[in-house]
Amino acid sequence: MAPKSSKGKKGGSADFVKDEQLQAIVLSDSYETRFMPLAMEKPRCLLPLANTPLIEYTLEFLATAGVSEVYVICSSHAKQVEKYLKSSKWNQPTSPFSLSTIASPGSHSVGDVMRELDNKGLIRSDFLLISGDIVCNMDFSKVLEAHKARKNKDRNAIMTMVLREATALHRSRQRNDPGVFILDEESGRCLRYEQAKTTRGHGGGSSLLLDEEILTAHSSVSFRNDLIDCHIDICAPDVPALFQENFDYDDMRADFVRGILTSDILGKTIYAHVVKDKYASRVQSQQTYDSVSKDVVSRYAYPIAPDYNFLDDQCYSYQHGHIYKENEVVLAQSCIIERSTVIGSKTFIGSDTRISGTVIGRRCRIGDNVSLKSSYIWDNVTIEDGVTIDRAIVADGAVVKAGATILPGSIISFGVVVGTGVTIGPNVKVTTKAYENYDPYAEEDDEDSATSDDERGPVAISASDPEIVGPDGIGIVYKEDEEDEGDNVDIDGLVYSMSLADISSAHADSDVDDEAVVDAPHSLHSTSNSRKSRHRRTLSRSSATYSDTLDGSDDEETFLSEAIASIERSINENHTQDVAMLELKTLKMTMNASYEEVREATMAALVAHITKQVNEDSQDVKTATKRLFSAYTPMISKQIFENEEQVDLLHRLQGQCARRPLGPKIFLWAVMELYDRDVLEEDYITEWWEDDESDSTKSLATVKHGLAPWYEWLKNAEEEDSDSDSDDE
Repeated sequence: MAPKSSKGKKGGSADFVKDEQLQAIVLSDSYETRFMPLAMEKPRCLLPLANTPLIEYTLEFLATAGVSEVYVICSSHAKQVEKYLKSSKWNQPTSPFSLSTIASPGSHSVGDVMRELDNKGLIRSDFLLISGDIVCNMDFSKVLEAHKARKNKDRNAIMTMVLREATALHRSRQRNDPGVFILDEESGRCLRYEQAKTTRGHGGGSSLLLDEEILTAHSSVSFRNDLIDCHIDICAPDVPALFQENFDYDDMRADFVRGILTSDILGKTIYAHVVKDKYASRVQSQQTYDSVSKDVVSRYAYPIAPDYNFLDDQCYSYQHGHIYKENEVVLAQSCIIERSTVIGSKTFIGSDTRISGTVIGRRCRIGDNVSLKSSYIWDNVTIEDGVTIDRAIVADGAVVKAGATILPGSIISFGVVVGTGVTIGPNVKVTTKAYENYDPYAEEDDEDSATSDDERGPVAISASDPEIVGPDGIGIVYKEDEEDEGDNVDIDGLVYSMSLADISSAHADSDVDDEAVVDAPHSLHSTSNSRKSRHRRTLSRSSATYSDTLDGSDDEETFLSEAIASIERSINENHTQDVAMLELKTLKMTMNASYEEVREATMAALVAHITKQVNEDSQDVKTATKRLFSAYTPMISKQIFENEEQVDLLHRLQGQCARRPLGPKIFLWAVMELYDRDVLEEDYITEWWEDDESDSTKSLATVKHGLAPWYEWLKNAEEEDSDSDSDDE
């Protein structure tokens, strides 16, 4: 959507602040799922990095930057964040800034936060926008001075992005980060921001489409893919208003920056401040969690290091070889502590144990003959004799029993018990919480409050998987939610293992997303079908259970699984639409499937593939969704024969999106793309909107709510067209 002009707004970017007090907006949420299942129980900003909660690094940076007023925007796990901050040193009279928290469970993106800020009218001047997972040691006063100087020269400047120079393969750079900044070398003005598109069949290369006028209008242009995006921005006070006026802006870079720089209407400018000799990184994945931890422990981000002792009760001391220990650590005489190791207070380490490059939290008990290598052991963990852990994360309260092995890339989440002699991994995530009905943005209830049947939140598992954790273990492989209505679902054997795309390059052996295969049978939307030549059961989202679906519907389940696999294969192998449609048509005829099932399989495959692209390949939701639905418009349009089937398509797409945290955004962009390409008509979008089933559960309502701004625009645009036609008559 093209940016609209911001008329009548006061406090524009040309009117720079006379009041030197600097405000900061801290985003405590990442609006991603890369830290699952850990972030299912604790927000990313409170996860420990070198035994200090991530948000402490951000707030410490703001204190040194001279910020006087901080607003922390809390989306998921808002009460946990609020509780932590209220008891922190930043809420004391000695704090260098005033601290306020704003619960915003309805915000699912940076764009939502900006729109809420505009509604609340909190921003009085230029402000600092920063994520709650930043580790930075730069002198921000120099950045701010340069920002002011640029604004004095350029009255249209609305933002300065802080970027850090690093090689494309630097360990603290987000893997698969596709961002390319095109800069005017003389002024530092950002001319374009583009996300390089991977080119299939050419050795994993990338391509970039660029307007020729950028090269001709500027004497010196640099294309920078050697910059780490720190997600530290100085914004003008009218930036939130620009998000308000462009409701389809979600991501700060892919939507806002790119939209502003390509707009012929606004004439606004954005600058980049490139840091070369200081440290600034964001912990936005397990890969960057590992790399930034190593940087902090190795003193590469000095003075940021464990012995900086961020928290009042910390007492780390530094020893040769980048070894840090707190008080009351008990080490057996024969244990070996090698370089780059951190050990928290009241931790015991047994005989003949070897620890290298590992961060160990407080009150941990580590037995004899244990090997820990390049791992992260959080607080209150028990590791029994003979255990081997290599490049893994073990969260608070977990137990690893004697003789167990945890291989690289694995995550042992809170409270998991790994059984005796069990081997976990590689790249396996184990949790004690079911992802069933989980909504990271749902408001957290008080302990004594009732919980509704369809409330989305992590729940304790009813049974462990002995094949994963052993007969004496507790835990299951992390999977996405099995049923958004909260039905009791038998999940034995139906697990979805999300690969750790950011900490390992390993990929699933299967061509098809397990999640799509598992989810499809029990997400069917019931609709009558006159084309069925024999009776096939369809499933109502509001009443049937998964076990109902399995009874007597093996053929249906087989078709869905094979159809999803076929579509996924056509995407991965870049088949032409004719080939993809022929394969699906042949499968439909062979198995005598209905068009409802064909549409179900298509939506399941497309939504699952988009989710995988966003989580594993660092693509933004908008780009991934529009690209895939645009490519598959011919296939989708040939699955609709009657107008009423547009409503069925919307229900099926909504049902698939309701199962995923990214679902509301995928649904918005998918519907917009299908509408723009004349697959969906307004009358039938309205019919779906007014159907009670479209918001019959909380998860469906969440997806529907995400479409509300666009739907309102659609209705208003249609009314304006009608009025115009009436005037012409």
